[in-house]
Amino acid sequence: MTERMKKLMEQRAAALQKARALLDQAANEERDLTNEEQSQYDGWDDEIDACTRQIEREERLEQREAEAQRSANGERNPSAGRQPGGEERDEEDRTASREYRQSVIRYLANGTNDGVARFDSDVGETRSILGVSLSGDGATGGILAPTTLEKALLDFNKDYNIMRKIATVRSSNSDVDIPYTATHTTAYHIAEGADFTKSTPAWDKVSMKAYKAAALTVVTHEAMQDMFIDMESWVRDDFGMAFAELEENDFVNGTGSGQATGFLVSASSALTTASAAAIAGDEIIDLIHSVDRKYRERACFVASDTAVKAVRKLKTTDSQYIWQPGLVNGQPDRLLGYPLYTSAKMPALAGSATPMAFGDFSRYRILDRRGLYIQRLNELYATSGQVGFMAYRRYDGKLLDTGAVKKLTMHA
Repeated sequence: MTERMKKLMEQRAAALQKARALLDQAANEERDLTNEEQSQYDGWDDEIDACTRQIEREERLEQREAEAQRSANGERNPSAGRQPGGEERDEEDRTASREYRQSVIRYLANGTNDGVARFDSDVGETRSILGVSLSGDGATGGILAPTTLEKALLDFNKDYNIMRKIATVRSSNSDVDIPYTATHTTAYHIAEGADFTKSTPAWDKVSMKAYKAAALTVVTHEAMQDMFIDMESWVRDDFGMAFAELEENDFVNGTGSGQATGFLVSASSALTTASAAAIAGDEIIDLIHSVDRKYRERACFVASDTAVKAVRKLKTTDSQYIWQPGLVNGQPDRLLGYPLYTSAKMPALAGSATPMAFGDFSRYRILDRRGLYIQRLNELYATSGQVGFMAYRRYDGKLLDTGAVKKLTMHA
């Protein structure tokens, strides 16, 4: 970053801070801006716009200088849209660039494609770095979110979706068939000179697809104009929370029809409790030992909040609680020595419900289809003074080994 760009960014940040302080003061006093304050605000608003335009020019100039230097050194322009021979450049490279990220943020904030076109030296024409037409008859709809934004949304999702913490997560550009052995090779003792007895493992596969999850929200024109919304953070937090809520429900309860298959659908019930309203300590021990020993080393509990509340009250004969809090911030609580995770999507403790499960949840596979798509809708809600924002992504989830997880069923 040049010294000039650093000063421009500091100048813009200072103007933003002053404008925000002025609006907050008026809001706290429950009044509109005075004429003098409005004049001050307009001046700072103009200063912010001017700084932004200069910063964008500096960034474009820096990139062109770098491209010119690479060309002088005989290197290929890495921001070009195609590889030599006409092959499409890797989409991930394009969406990971700083130029692309800034273009998407401008598109979300302003709804235009202004200032995001660049000359593609390999094909000799000017193209939008976003790779789509954003308006008119050729509009192509949603655009790929920048790689940094997609990663930030998934990281945010993981903080609120416990299944992404304990499951195995992979990504792919296509449907995937995951092979596994339904029956395994057997080892045995053999006498000297005796014939070997062959084993024939049975192979099967689990097909992972991509189910579409979407979210649509609206923001008023006034909020867009007055609140200086950080579009990147807002998309990450607002859409991230919406997707986290939907995904966790899919990974726990999903039917597999138009959505992921939840582990409660695939896992078998280990036992039924004696009571419809309580879980006994011995029943938790039975649940643990219903899971094969090879899965117990990496096993944990997943339970509803009402089930966790019930088992937290259980004590041993010497009045020691079998539930123990996590000793380190960010670490899960423990139940009989195993990690215990609380999921709002698990059924509440009630008759015939399955409010608790135990096993190796790394055997649950989440497959993300690469790409988070976002779109700004200017016209659809214009008559109500709002702007729409839409996002969608695709994923699947399945329990690959149904023996790895068992569930506890309450008495009817």
